[in-house]
Amino acid sequence: GQAELLTAVAGARRVLDAGCGSGRLTVALAEAGASVTGVDTSPERLEHAARRATASGADLRLCEADFNLPLPFVDESFDAVTSRLSLMAADDPVSTVREFGRVLSVDGRVATAVWGPPAENPWFAAPRAAIAAVLGPERADFARAFGRLGDVGKATQLHVDAGLTAVEARILRGYVVADDAVDHWNRVARIIGHFRRVDRALNGTERNAISVDLAARLEPYREEGVLRLPRLLVLVTARRRSNDGA
Repeated sequence: GQAELLTAVAGARRVLDAGCGSGRLTVALAEAGASVTGVDTSPERLEHAARRATASGADLRLCEADFNLPLPFVDESFDAVTSRLSLMAADDPVSTVREFGRVLSVDGRVATAVWGPPAENPWFAAPRAAIAAVLGPERADFARAFGRLGDVGKATQLHVDAGLTAVEARILRGYVVADDAVDHWNRVARIIGHFRRVDRALNGTERNAISVDLAARLEPYREEGVLRLPRLLVLVTARRRSNDGA
């Protein structure tokens, strides 16, 4: 989804990356030539983003802000707003996207990406199900917002309800490739905090049991000796309405 988000806002001079997390998209936007501001609620994630920016040499601004509240920017501060895999966690997505529109210049662009339903994303859903099966459902009670807005119709409508225009949504399909269940578990534990916290608390018996359970869940996705695990996102692009409402 990152490449499509970059394309959707290509050429925008001032870009807000809302819910920027560890800054992967934020840095890519800056590297593409935009003047970028990334906001997130987590000081830890913002620190990670700052380290990523320093390592890449990207010049950008990071600040702590909550997109569930009014954004700390005056009207028309940006030419584009991006949000990658964070909008689904908004308390009121319509209000959040309406705020995106407020800080946009006239005809400014919004580009958001969210995960599709868990059933369409076994790369994520299968490890979470393995945790529930081995450790109990309470240990797998995380990321409940995953897939919440991952329907083309719902994602389109929320942007319309937020007052945007030229709203278009499309499905992005891809794969996560892994050698086996252990390889995939290690990957999600490395890149996703929820799985990393579970992984750090595992004893040897639990780790082995999760590997066995996960291997059975992922085996149907084996092709030519590797696991090809489907991933599905919904990408929405839209514009702020012009002053005459067109």
